[in-house]
Amino acid sequence: MTAQSSESMVRRFFETVWNDGEADRAKEFLAPDFVSHNALEMEVLGPAGYARAVQMMRSAFPDLQTTLEIVVADDEYVCVRGRDRGTHRGPLMGREPTGRAVELTWIEIFRVHDRMITEGWLEMDMAALWRQLDPSG
Repeated sequence: MTAQSSESMVRRFFETVWNDGEADRAKEFLAPDFVSHNALEMEVLGPAGYARAVQMMRSAFPDLQTTLEIVVADDEYVCVRGRDRGTHRGPLMGREPTGRAVELTWIEIFRVHDRMITEGWLEMDMAALWRQLDPSG
């Protein structure tokens, strides 16, 4: 794939799977053996595993919106700096809903091969998220 087509696919992926909440469509973008390397204390393997992670986040933040602020691509990798905004309305990793609005930035690098995303490396400051959800803060 060209850098432009890889970037376009990743943008469609975020719009469809994250912003539209169509988690089951992850299989259209992710290879069957997709692996997410992340610090979320969860294993995310394949399109079904990714869809479960999206559903978990969208259950906790039903109004979740992802903005892609920077997208840089070459023929094999697409690097994204994104910003998520949402309101904590459902349980998240053992934490009860707080009703608090949160904002979280992250960086993810995707490897694209044969028109599918095969791997992702996600870096985000989870401590910043937990601070925003702290009832004493």
